[in-house]
Amino acid sequence: MHAAKPEARRLAGHVEEWMRGAGVDVVIDDCLDRPLPEDIDCAIVLGGDGTLLSAARRAATRGIPILGVNLGNLGFLTEVEPSQLEPALRALVDGNYTVEERTMVEAVVFRNGQAVKTLCGLNDVVITKGAFARIVQLGVFVNDAYFATFPADGVIISSPTGSTAYSLSAGGPLINPNIDVLLITPICPHSLFSRSLVIAGSDKVRVVVETAHEDVAVTVDGQIGFELHSMDEIVVGRAPYVTRFVRLETRNFYGILRERLKRDRL
Repeated sequence: MHAAKPEARRLAGHVEEWMRGAGVDVVIDDCLDRPLPEDIDCAIVLGGDGTLLSAARRAATRGIPILGVNLGNLGFLTEVEPSQLEPALRALVDGNYTVEERTMVEAVVFRNGQAVKTLCGLNDVVITKGAFARIVQLGVFVNDAYFATFPADGVIISSPTGSTAYSLSAGGPLINPNIDVLLITPICPHSLFSRSLVIAGSDKVRVVVETAHEDVAVTVDGQIGFELHSMDEIVVGRAPYVTRFVRLETRNFYGILRERLKRDRL
């Protein structure tokens, strides 16, 4: 849960009481940066999309399904609102749900030919300049075929799920999360001909940092990062595991998109 939100703490207590009444053991966990407790069959995440992104990275390697309860604003990734919590818990206990798998992205940083860091996330991998740095030159290759060099603030490589996040703000297209693709979107490119590129989900993207200054970093889901050096290479592709979401009813991506974007305008 998002421990800083009083509503999350209140709902966590309610979930624990309800689940124990149904004969289900419960562990409350409010740390977003350590492995999940052992012997977890399902994670109920109380928070917004940011909290759920953190939980997704923690749950994915062990295949733990996630039920997201929205305590944030847009709630693109969550399944239910707090008012729907008790029916959701009953459905979970009764097994009346399906599990939807979402592609994740993985970035491996190579320095002098050696892998020095691996990062994984649900939404996106972003290579970007620091707040006070000049623009960066980023050479982009797809499956070792040269695509472009972006003089830009950075570049985003996103999963289909991440197309509704930072990539959308940078002018990228919206993509149905069930489509097996990856998306490359430059950030504020200093070129009229720099556009987003949709590639196959099995493709690999290699980004070469062609900038002399050292104020460049790679971040995943906007939450974890690693400092980059000149001529570092970042190889991004589909991760070897997926995020598993608990779904209580058939979801219509386009209806959800319409409702969430309408909410964002209010």
